Amino acid sequence: MNNSLNKVVYILTDDPKERCELVSSVLAQALTALSFDYECDLFVMDNAAKLIKKGYTEGLKSKEFAPIDELMKDYQEMGGKLYACHPATDARGLHKEDCIDGVEYVNASRLLLCSKEAFAVYTF
Repeated sequence: MNNSLNKVVYILTDDPKERCELVSSVLAQALTALSFDYECDLFVMDNAAKLIKKGYTEGLKSKEFAPIDELMKDYQEMGGKLYACHPATDARGLHKEDCIDGVEYVNASRLLLCSKEAFAVYTF
């Protein structure tokens, strides 16, 4: 399925250590969408870029959800796409070798294209 009626885009901007519950909630929403056969694109921008740094979210868990590391792993295993804002990773000194596998480093044009293809775009 690749049409605008089954694609959802999520945009995260908050540091997972500062907004653990919010980041967990967004990942849980994305997992739910994937389980309903929606295509999901997750963009990490601004301080949310820290989400992709190896070990950064180790031990982070909000009361209501599984640990963030587990949610991220499930998201990727279920086919969710993970995009990192290249300027945001550069600004935080994050290099590809510092980050988890499966991330595509992009700029604003990819976000615009993916959003145009989606029926819904959620920003957190």
